[in-house]
Amino acid sequence: MRHSATFRHVLMLTYSAVVGFALLILLIYHLVSPRIFAANKIDDLIPKGQIIAGYIESTLEGEISSSYLMPLIGRSSSQWEATVWVVDAQGETLIRTQTINGRRVGSLPSRLSRSMLPRVMTGEVATHVGSMEDLAEEGGRSASSSGISAVMDSLSDGTEQGEYGEEEISGSLVAVAVPILFLDQVVGAVFMAQSMTEIMSGMRALSNTIMISLLALALLLLPVVLFFASRLSRPLVRMRSVAMAMASGDFSVRADDTKRDEYGDLGLALNHLSSELGSTISTLKLERNRLESLINGLSEGIIALDHTSAPPLINPAVHTLLEIPEDCTDVRAAAPEVFAMLDEAMSSGRIVRETIWRGNVALRVSVSPLAAADGGAGGCVAIVSDVTSAERLEQTRRDYVANVSHELRTPLTALRALIEPLRDGLVTSEEQRQQIYDVVLRETMRLSRLVSDMLELSRLQSGTASLQRSVFSPLPLLSLIRETYAPYAEDYQQTFRYEVPESLPDVSGNPDRTQQVLVALLDNAFKYTPEGGTVTLRAEVQPDVLLISVCDTGIGISREDLPHVFDRFYKADKSHHSHGTGLGLAIAYEIMKQLGEEMRVTSEEGKGSCFSFTLHIA
Repeated sequence: MRHSATFRHVLMLTYSAVVGFALLILLIYHLVSPRIFAANKIDDLIPKGQIIAGYIESTLEGEISSSYLMPLIGRSSSQWEATVWVVDAQGETLIRTQTINGRRVGSLPSRLSRSMLPRVMTGEVATHVGSMEDLAEEGGRSASSSGISAVMDSLSDGTEQGEYGEEEISGSLVAVAVPILFLDQVVGAVFMAQSMTEIMSGMRALSNTIMISLLALALLLLPVVLFFASRLSRPLVRMRSVAMAMASGDFSVRADDTKRDEYGDLGLALNHLSSELGSTISTLKLERNRLESLINGLSEGIIALDHTSAPPLINPAVHTLLEIPEDCTDVRAAAPEVFAMLDEAMSSGRIVRETIWRGNVALRVSVSPLAAADGGAGGCVAIVSDVTSAERLEQTRRDYVANVSHELRTPLTALRALIEPLRDGLVTSEEQRQQIYDVVLRETMRLSRLVSDMLELSRLQSGTASLQRSVFSPLPLLSLIRETYAPYAEDYQQTFRYEVPESLPDVSGNPDRTQQVLVALLDNAFKYTPEGGTVTLRAEVQPDVLLISVCDTGIGISREDLPHVFDRFYKADKSHHSHGTGLGLAIAYEIMKQLGEEMRVTSEEGKGSCFSFTLHIA
């Protein structure tokens, strides 16, 4: 059976406490028992010493024969469970135990005699526990009368004392000295000593019993500890299961909160936490779903990127705006320019805004970095908006200004060419001056009409106005064009040919717009024809229409650019390099279209171009 970590911890803690308590008892017993045993031994030796001292007093008083003293003291230390010495007042050994464990006993150690005898001679009982080195040596021995000394010496008569050296005692010992009284005077002492080793060896059985008892107690307590450890860990294991279920998203689980203890309080708190978390997460899911629906419903694309390498979060509008397939797995590779802006905002921590073109669609990308909790870059969010209409509107506005500037430049140039001779005094005759005034007035009026017509053209393109048609003779218009642009040929060092019959039928159309178209065509012809080239204005009567053509021997138009030459604001790289804005032909084409006429072009690169349009014969 596999137990939980909590059970193992509780079991280890509890059983370690039991075993530690047992070891502590053994340690205390080991430290304290020698002194207790020594105190008990002293309490046991003092009465024995007093008994021996009483026998000696009786011998000195003549009540007992001295021959009985040796058997009384014993030939070995086992009789009194100690070694016995009878000494006189000077510490001389008179009687002693003969053997200890088969070894002959020497006289009383002088260190014991010098340390304990002075106290005993005062009538006190002296004791000592410890080693021989702990004894303090006194200055000398006590003196007694010669008569009493002679009495004590008589105790050795008839005994087998012999001459032996001083007894050698090592290690710790327990010693007791009891005074011997005769005629109310201390005449000697009974010394009794026993080694602590001998004392503890006698108590070894008790020590072994205590150790075995503690070991048996620890083993007997093991099932009890197992039982209580299991009871303590079981509620924690259940609460752990509840917590793991909550971490997995199951907030319906509940812990046992019926107990009236800390486990019950913990279970109650856990259940309250589960309920509150369930409610909070449900609210967050609802808000997340609302936000997700809102973001998915936006027409702007949203790309969220964090600081890790996790895939970006995008809404459906991103796929539509960036033309990314729904099943695309590598969105970064599909839109590298957008993700380059995301990386730049992430690294620099600044807002990045840029308009990019994907095909004919203009996209405004705004990337804002997100700050992390530590102040670094935590990610960024990009908003992608379709600004094609706004960009085209802005481009139309710019093109309209360029268009107006382009159309006003030619008549203003003609006016300047007429006014400068007047200012410089080059025109001397009144007749020439009046002719120039007429031309200036006519050009000024045409400029006024041109400005009005530009506004009208804007209304035409929006479908709110139309051009007025009338019947007019094209010959005066063509003659006026020749007079106006003949000086251009000299300025550009080119040849201007006027191939128009002397009589032409009346046509239906708008003379001012027709003149505007001719001006645009001739202006382009002169600009794109090199020096020494030829520009030709030609009129040809065909069935139902008058075909007017402007041909040149200029740089021509490439075959790739030819289908787009009448597109609005179109400017071919080769044919229109560094010349104009590409608006004149588009305006001319739009005028002819609005008038119901046809305009076409033929061209060969390097050989020239020929623009022609029709005017219906009235």
